[in-house]
Amino acid sequence: MIDKSRLLEEILEAMVADDEDISVRAVCRRSDGVFRHATDITRIESRRGMVEAAIKKQKAVRSVVERSSKKSPAELERLAAMKTADIDQLQTDKELLIASHRAMILAVAEAGGFPAWKRFFEGYQAAVDRLEKIGSLPEASVISLSPQRDT
Repeated sequence: MIDKSRLLEEILEAMVADDEDISVRAVCRRSDGVFRHATDITRIESRRGMVEAAIKKQKAVRSVVERSSKKSPAELERLAAMKTADIDQLQTDKELLIASHRAMILAVAEAGGFPAWKRFFEGYQAAVDRLEKIGSLPEASVISLSPQRDT
């Protein structure tokens, strides 16, 4: 069975990329018969919302293209270089913040306060997961101090 929402999303992305005017009827034409009538899209609120969002996105993209086409190639190159420098600086700042964050957690844990730190994130597991994903939580390995017995 065809996932119509996913298909609609793909059609809309393609239309934005191709700079094809987006309308419900144009989507129907491009859907190869999956959406036969405009009401197949407009009567379902989520589909109608997807089309409206794509139209807004297309207007924004066209606006950016129009503004950039008025700039000289040298100016566009300068702006791109500035944005690249900004991105590089943000990446460096992020790496510094991650290292600092790890050091703070290690210091708190050394003082015996890791459970207290963890309490601040109760109910915010998504934040803890994100911190773990970006590598800002120190990795701990448990070392057994007592000899293991064979049973």
